[in-house]
Amino acid sequence: MTSSILIKQTGMTKLLINFNKNKKTQFLARLFSNFSTFSAKPLAIVLLAFLLSSCSEWFEPTISEICDTQPNLCLDLSLDARCRFERAEIIRLRYNHKDDTSEAYKYPLLLAFEKYLVCVEEVQHIEHIRRKGKEATRLKGVITAQRELKRLARETKASLDPYLSYYHWTRFGDEQAFNRFERYAASQRISDPSLLVALASVQVKTDAKKTVDTLYRALSLYDDSDDVDLAIYHSLYTLALDSEKYRMAYVWMAVAAEYDERMNLDQASYLKENHNLPVSILDKIVDDIVTALDEGSFNANKLLLDKL
Repeated sequence: MTSSILIKQTGMTKLLINFNKNKKTQFLARLFSNFSTFSAKPLAIVLLAFLLSSCSEWFEPTISEICDTQPNLCLDLSLDARCRFERAEIIRLRYNHKDDTSEAYKYPLLLAFEKYLVCVEEVQHIEHIRRKGKEATRLKGVITAQRELKRLARETKASLDPYLSYYHWTRFGDEQAFNRFERYAASQRISDPSLLVALASVQVKTDAKKTVDTLYRALSLYDDSDDVDLAIYHSLYTLALDSEKYRMAYVWMAVAAEYDERMNLDQASYLKENHNLPVSILDKIVDDIVTALDEGSFNANKLLLDKL
């Protein structure tokens, strides 16, 4: 079914990645590129100022230090060695946002508690011969995760934040949350292509043209072709095949092959041979699309993709 690719929702992880994306590396790259290799003194001064201004980020306390100084952030979680990475993610989020009055951080916190709950439930009943008491601390972790998930869901039920609206729609089938999410995705404020991929996963069930437009818009938001969700390419050629738009299908199969080594082009060859496609023209369009994606300048209108 056409919608199967998108409905698999690899975007859930991407949404979290995009939310937490760290710009520090990019900033450092730009910082160093702005100085000549012969200007060591100015570079040292600027670098020192940068390090001093951001030392709080470079020397964040460890999880152990956080728990020693602020045990209230840790004591309701299981304390054994199991699930330590999931637990650490929760503690770090709690610590970094302990004075945050906004709701935005609650989306990654909800996802962190979901991962933590899965982990502690899986290991809760593992018998420890030497230390039976670990069963109790894991049960505490389960109870905490369940309680916090309910609390956070209750607090964010009417949130206008697009990530939280997305969460309530996908977890609880909340139509009002979806309506809020859809309105935001339709606005010009959106900058995260994963949100548009998520929207397309709903549109694909009822409106193929609107789905294509949404996916084109998602592609226009990527700055780097390495970051593009490969499901977009596969969905575009599947939609084209379903609509018997064989030129469009050929183009997006070829584009997909540029970025996905698993792509089999046998079907593209079949289309070329059985539908008298103007391959030389279509290959030029493929080259233009790939160039635009690599340069982070994809624009469906400028590429005249509506003519396919």
